[in-house]
Amino acid sequence: MIYQPPPTPDSHDFDLLDWYCFNDTRIELQPADLQQAANLSQSIHQPEQRWQVYLCALGVLGFAQWLQERDSNLIININQASIWQPPHANLVAAACKIQVGNFQVCLVTANKFSNQHSFPFAVFDVPELAAHFYVLMQVDEEQNQVAISGFINYEQYLQYQHSAHPEIESDWTYTLPESIFNQDVDKLLLNLRCLDAEAILLPITATIPTEKVIALQQKLESVKSQLQTKKLWELITPAEAQVLLNNPELINWVYKATTPSIIQPLINVGLWLQNQIDNVAQELGWMLMPSVALSQMRDFSEGFDAIRSTLETKGVYIPLTAGGAFRDLDSECGSLRLYAIMWILDETSDTQEWVLLIALGSQPHTAMPQNIKLEIHDDTQILVSEFFADSSKGIPYGRVIGDVNERFQVTVTIEDAVFEIPPFGMGWE
Repeated sequence: MIYQPPPTPDSHDFDLLDWYCFNDTRIELQPADLQQAANLSQSIHQPEQRWQVYLCALGVLGFAQWLQERDSNLIININQASIWQPPHANLVAAACKIQVGNFQVCLVTANKFSNQHSFPFAVFDVPELAAHFYVLMQVDEEQNQVAISGFINYEQYLQYQHSAHPEIESDWTYTLPESIFNQDVDKLLLNLRCLDAEAILLPITATIPTEKVIALQQKLESVKSQLQTKKLWELITPAEAQVLLNNPELINWVYKATTPSIIQPLINVGLWLQNQIDNVAQELGWMLMPSVALSQMRDFSEGFDAIRSTLETKGVYIPLTAGGAFRDLDSECGSLRLYAIMWILDETSDTQEWVLLIALGSQPHTAMPQNIKLEIHDDTQILVSEFFADSSKGIPYGRVIGDVNERFQVTVTIEDAVFEIPPFGMGWE
């Protein structure tokens, strides 16, 4: 998940923020915007961070479009925003360093179900990330819309901090009430047009003592084995996080350390040609197809025959020598059956290649869910990326070809539930 949205609230929660009554800043997002944000979220290693990064990226794209439509004389640059830098976004789900004229702007996604909003403490307390204006963005990903909910400048935040003394939460955030934000977006435009940037004083970036950097680096090395299983705020203090977020080398180090291991359990599809299945596939719930040509399992045969017939109308033919397996994917968003079929492309060739065909079908006596996304990628790039809004109009499938040393990984998304399948490979030495 990539994308795991927060649980759906009770209806009375919407009294706190009339979410769907967007103001006149409402912007319609384009399919390219959604794809750009989705691609970014795929590079985020922290699962709990991916959804927030996705929403924040949509907010940035909508904000840029709104600003250009309202005042084309204002020059906005979102390309250097921190949200587009995966190592940074992996730690801070906010878009810092957006340049509007001479101003630094930071965008944060509003809490959809509350009038209390979480801001990463770093956007205020790390001078490198501090902004003249902090803009709260509403994002309705279901309607592909964003809007500006309110804004506050840095000095106003300092006044609030001085009077309310907000404390850093355990997840490195400040909780700020919506009441301190100015909801008159015309005043935001007026400030960006007319105000002198020097009227809002930002903190000066200070050099972090070398001994603090070395101490943090040593601590990170000592907890490296835990970085993929624990949240960073469980391992280092906010003070140490400030040192980290002021040091690009350490930020990149943490990102690499949290990168999922390339060495993953391999589903050995080479065994399927021998009518065998490996332990990894069995533990994940895969079932070997007795025969791709003719199955004795009635429920399986009826479902797969329909898929095969549909694929043949598209010119996709499965040879009798193919091997395959299937497993069921179940979530609150829907259920389906994932079929994986493989065969050798040319057994007489010196450089053997093999085909992996992934097809999605319904489980027996179960309707096929809508809004399905299928991705197949190798170690370097996405090879297949297809979105199926209405699966009744065709069979979701993808096909890739590789040599015997290549492996392919499959990701299936049903609405907001994401299934990341371990890589398929020949398993030949």
